[in-house]
Amino acid sequence: MTGKILDERYELIDKIGSGGMADVYKARDILLDRIVAVKILHDNFVEDNDFIIRFRHEAQSAGKLSHPNIVGIYDVGCDKDIHYIVMEFVEGETLKQYILDHPNIPIDTAVRISIEIGYALEEAHANGIIHCDVKPHNVLLTKNGKVKVTDFGIARAINSSTVMDKQSILGSVHYLSPEQAAGDKITEKTDIYSLGIVLYEMLTHHLPFEGETAVSIALQHMQGDIPRPTKYNPAISPMLEECLLTALQKDPDKRYDSVADFVSELKIAQGFTTTMYKPASHDFTAMTRPIPQKAMHRKEPVRESRFTSFITNLPQKYIWFGMALLFIICFVWAFFSFGNFWSSENISVPNVVGKPVEVAETTLKKMDLKVSVDEIVSEDIPAGQVISQTPAAGTNVKAKRIIHLTISKGGASILIPDLNGLTLEQAKERLDKLGLSLGAIENGNDPDKPSEIIIYQSPEPGSKAVKGTRVNITVNMKQKVNIPNVVGMTLSDARNTLLAMKLSVGTINSTDGVTAADSSALVVSQNPAGGESSTNSVVNLTIGGKKKSQTKSGTVNISIPKGGNARQVEIYVSDDSGKKTIFSGKAAPGSTVSKAVSGMGNVHVQVVIDGSVVQDREL
Repeated sequence: MTGKILDERYELIDKIGSGGMADVYKARDILLDRIVAVKILHDNFVEDNDFIIRFRHEAQSAGKLSHPNIVGIYDVGCDKDIHYIVMEFVEGETLKQYILDHPNIPIDTAVRISIEIGYALEEAHANGIIHCDVKPHNVLLTKNGKVKVTDFGIARAINSSTVMDKQSILGSVHYLSPEQAAGDKITEKTDIYSLGIVLYEMLTHHLPFEGETAVSIALQHMQGDIPRPTKYNPAISPMLEECLLTALQKDPDKRYDSVADFVSELKIAQGFTTTMYKPASHDFTAMTRPIPQKAMHRKEPVRESRFTSFITNLPQKYIWFGMALLFIICFVWAFFSFGNFWSSENISVPNVVGKPVEVAETTLKKMDLKVSVDEIVSEDIPAGQVISQTPAAGTNVKAKRIIHLTISKGGASILIPDLNGLTLEQAKERLDKLGLSLGAIENGNDPDKPSEIIIYQSPEPGSKAVKGTRVNITVNMKQKVNIPNVVGMTLSDARNTLLAMKLSVGTINSTDGVTAADSSALVVSQNPAGGESSTNSVVNLTIGGKKKSQTKSGTVNISIPKGGNARQVEIYVSDDSGKKTIFSGKAAPGSTVSKAVSGMGNVHVQVVIDGSVVQDREL
């Protein structure tokens, strides 16, 4: 099939996968000049007209879904006897291959992948579509870690067909819900069970049920007890295990009411967010809750009763020891789930509400905090803007604490997003997603903000717009400044010189035991160096030895008027070392007082006769 062109539009480039229903090819859409994936049905389906009708109907329904975690369906067609679906091409690997390649998937990673699968299922359920075949083979992981779910609704058509190979049946039956195995009504809770099996496999690297035939595995789903995941992975927290076992209840009524509830509990169980949701009751034999009267005739409650009897007959000291151990485990889990508690540093959480998500993530990561992001629909907040944060701004937390951000993904009407603080490329990507375009680009100069980020936009953030509206921006392009040479100057002179150039002093390093408080200290080096051109408005200085003072000397001659009484004469000299008295005493009428004076640096001479200053000068 490689090289064939379907309907004069889709050129098949290379076969990239094969399954029980179809082969998948990488192809080029000649009309739109883009790479797509084309799924071609196997020949054994071609003669089944009923199946083809159901297949096309389900594919067209799934094609209405538009979500970041769903592989988009572009087209459904038939070229002679070749029935095909055209889908979004996703570069990456299946989750099944990822599980095989990574026998020890981190718990955080497994939960995050499950949450993104849950987002996709939530979108489908909101549009009345049940996947019916949630399994790792139908989940793609992109090279940047994005989760994409494929084959929505196609399983409904497959379930009606008896033409399936053994390999395909065995591949799906491990993730089959009990009601599917029993042929009962399919609901949204069917997908919750299958998602639970996928999470179970990621956490434990085991499938709960194994068997040689599809029938034996299906029977286990209907009748068997699912082994607790902590049997294979003791690192799973009690809260996460309870969350998973709730999703894997055999009775659909005892599972979560919706995928959204399951996702919410996964977040709280792994410390991603908080919730008030109460989990459904369990009927697993390892539980010790009271047995409902309606279930007294089942085999499972009988085993639960025996287990309860065993616990009741244990010595009390063992029960207390078990409770203490459980408390310690829960405490240790909570201790490590909310940041780096070994750190002595308390970090005050900054306020990022109202900021673009890219700016918020950068701000938080610079403060050694982790970030978790969740998107919700909002008619009032522009897409990509932070609506709320947990913990709240101002809360003191330890390093590595996860800060959960709720982000707007927009609504029916287009709101102009906040582009301030974004780079040009980030702004283009944000506008393209919303159907808006970039308008005029001007250069600005704000020395207080980083270079090459947007500092102004028009229209303003939050304004309502129609598709195609152009948004004008101003990018901060700092002008280069010639750095003056302040080496050899005193620290105070250096400050004044830099201030005159609209520059500021950054860090001040000291040598030779000199401190910044010493105004006579000299600048011995600077960064950036003098004469360089830089967009940086801060100059770092290193100060060293003091400025050498020159010795000045001179003579003071004072003549005392004739007549009258003797006069009291004082002669003072002030220099860089301080003030000192050169002469103090009585002088007879008509006499002359002559004194040699000297000092270092700025030398000031003052003569006082009978308490009155008669001379005040510099040498």
